[in-house]
Amino acid sequence: MEVHHHPHTPGKKWTHYLWEFLMLFLAVFCGFLAENQREHIAERHRAHEFARSLAYDLSRDTSNMLYIIGRINIQIRNTDSLKAYLQRHKFSEVRNIDLFSLTIVDRYPAYRWSRSTLEQIKNSGSLRYFSDTIIRYISAYDALSRHMDEDHRNDEEMANRATASRERIVDVSYANEFTQSLYLHFDSVIGSNYYREFAANDKKTLLTKDSIALKIFLNERLNIRLNLYARANDELKSLIGQCRKLISLLKNKYDFQ
Repeated sequence: MEVHHHPHTPGKKWTHYLWEFLMLFLAVFCGFLAENQREHIAERHRAHEFARSLAYDLSRDTSNMLYIIGRINIQIRNTDSLKAYLQRHKFSEVRNIDLFSLTIVDRYPAYRWSRSTLEQIKNSGSLRYFSDTIIRYISAYDALSRHMDEDHRNDEEMANRATASRERIVDVSYANEFTQSLYLHFDSVIGSNYYREFAANDKKTLLTKDSIALKIFLNERLNIRLNLYARANDELKSLIGQCRKLISLLKNKYDFQ
């Protein structure tokens, strides 16, 4: 019987297996680098979009704070005018229309923060996209704006007490059109011929003859003024400064206007 011998195939050298391993390793490693690079590019894009959106929200907050400072300053000036008016006039000389006008702006509106982008950044863990400096400014701004909300609630409570005192002293039953125009556009209305003529013909009298009640009301307004001065000239100005600095940091870092 004829015996067939299979040809002998020499075994592969260990260097061949090493080379295959290196090629596989390089393929996996390059894939990892490519994926990492794609993720890095995506994160930079998300950071840029967040930065633009946050800067827009901060600019809206700045406008809102400037408006509120304006309303607070009207209230501060009116309180100073009220104090001076009562010092110049005896109780019997005090006119209802004067007290009504000087006390009509009795509070400032609630803050209308644009927090949607900031909340999205925080809830999605996207703060990590930003530098430590920007994160510090974001955190400080978030904390102080929330503190201002708490201050507003306290100021509202004081304003409510003062308003209750006012309603026991001042007849406020003026026409809605007159009241609204005076409340919304105080500076322009109070100096107009329309107002001077209206005040000259007004016949309404105070609801009380108790001068002590009027003094208590003035004290309430003066206490409120102390808080309002701090809001307008310290806290809000500081917050606006932080806001503008943060906007500048975002624009410089992410190169947009």
